[in-house]
Amino acid sequence: MAIYISTNLYEPQQLQNIFALLKKMSLPIGIELFPEWQSEIFCKMLNMYYDEFKKHPITLHGPYYGTEHSRAEGTEEYARAMVYFKKTFELSRELKARHIVYHHNNCRIDIGQKQELITVSEKNLAKLRREAVKFKAKIVVENAGILAHKNMLFDQDEFIEMAERVPEKILLDIGHAHANGWNIKYIIERLADKIIAYHVHNNDGYEDKHDRIFHGTLDFADFINCYKKYTPNADIVVEYGKQCAMDSEGIAEDIDYIKKNITAAASK
Repeated sequence: MAIYISTNLYEPQQLQNIFALLKKMSLPIGIELFPEWQSEIFCKMLNMYYDEFKKHPITLHGPYYGTEHSRAEGTEEYARAMVYFKKTFELSRELKARHIVYHHNNCRIDIGQKQELITVSEKNLAKLRREAVKFKAKIVVENAGILAHKNMLFDQDEFIEMAERVPEKILLDIGHAHANGWNIKYIIERLADKIIAYHVHNNDGYEDKHDRIFHGTLDFADFINCYKKYTPNADIVVEYGKQCAMDSEGIAEDIDYIKKNITAAASK
């Protein structure tokens, strides 16, 4: 079990701010590096601070911006997604990343094309699964998409079925689940043997706000109780939005709360 903080907090030109944030933590935590390969500034900043990133435990979000895994081979979107993911595999190897997060889709869903999109994204995942072996990388599958944004590819039961079927472990994003009205306790209980990590943040139960853990309608203390009971060794990745970047003291308080509670759970 480990705790990470996502660089999703920062614009590409602010990437180095993650290191100042880490210094405010009472205990060491790792970094989830959110690659933005579409940004020249991000690539420049990554190169500039590469050696510093190598000093920290790392997980990687899969490429997101400009990336769509539900597009078939032969499309521009497919080609770009594969190029970006290869860069991510290379980064994973260099930084010895614990895992890489995979989204089946990011695009809006036309209900008439839903099954086709699932078929394509699972085919693309299978290809990436084979590629991951070459880089000694581990892919984990996240529940991506928000009902309000019309980009939720899997509903709750479909996600559980998919998670139980694929060989990859699961990263459960509790903020996405809450915004979609899913029963988080039920999902954790069903997928206890599959969940290897969580993205934690909060929202109003509708929009994907990525707010602090106690700033929203998700009962975070209740989540911690479920975590302790079913997945006490899973990693926690704090994935706040950019609106939280200036609140470093608040972020440190949240991580102290998480650390205090899950460390006790994992030690049992």
